[in-house]
Amino acid sequence: MDNRDRAVLDRAQAEGRLVRLRRTLPGADRLEGFVLGTGPVWTLLANCVDHRLDGWTAVLTCTLHKVRDRGGPETLTVRALRGRGLWPVPVPGAELPLDDLSGLLATASAEYGLIALHAEVLDPDVCRVGTVTELRPRSLRLHEVDPEARWYPKPIKYRVRDVTRVDLGTHYVDVLREFAGPRP
Repeated sequence: MDNRDRAVLDRAQAEGRLVRLRRTLPGADRLEGFVLGTGPVWTLLANCVDHRLDGWTAVLTCTLHKVRDRGGPETLTVRALRGRGLWPVPVPGAELPLDDLSGLLATASAEYGLIALHAEVLDPDVCRVGTVTELRPRSLRLHEVDPEARWYPKPIKYRVRDVTRVDLGTHYVDVLREFAGPRP
């Protein structure tokens, strides 16, 4: 990320401006929303899709390639959120550490139960939804829920270094949590 993009990111966070994030990862989604925090490792965004909020996403700060300002208080998105009582944008229920993945995952999993992990370098089109059951310096275990909200029999091991994005509180993850029920 160059100095110009850093300035746009900082201004967006300070002023509550809508941004679009492009990342260096081939095939990674463009994200649009409001910057809630930027740490040395992770940047936290309140997702915004079609003028509606949809949870939060943490992305690796080092993968940010272009940060585009999409407007401030005059935009339809901000006006719509304000009219629905969703402005200023709500923050996650727990303060998420943005300086390391282990702290981020532990806090997010404890607060939300289910989270979505993305390993976009390996497969940009797949996310793994589940709850973190074990964290080690180089690996984690995720007890996953399938797309039909059924728990897999046992947790699956992933490399920490492969995780490039973490979603929490999104509509998709919330529906899976509601219908999966408690972890067996």
